[in-house]
Amino acid sequence: MDRNGLINIYEQYCLNNYRYGFFIRESTWKSIGKVLFIVGIKEGDNLKGNPPYFNNPKVYVKLFYAFSIGEINRNTNSRVIKICDGGTYRYQSVDENFRFS
Repeated sequence: MDRNGLINIYEQYCLNNYRYGFFIRESTWKSIGKVLFIVGIKEGDNLKGNPPYFNNPKVYVKLFYAFSIGEINRNTNSRVIKICDGGTYRYQSVDENFRFS
């Protein structure tokens, strides 16, 4: 956690009980991302290295082009991206109540 109370993707994985599938966003995205996996980390396993960067492994995220999590379904346009800076505090968690304004 940084001094503003923000948490990075790796910390979010830990807070999500070491499970993938949590949602994130980044201020420049016009989409919502679902974390698919962290390279080298089997779901349920602890991260390697020291917090908060945990050796900064790559993160794969599915970006959904929707205004809220509730709008996401099998027909929602999406693409998969690779994030190489998951240890930064650019990526904020979102929950079911999130909606772009």
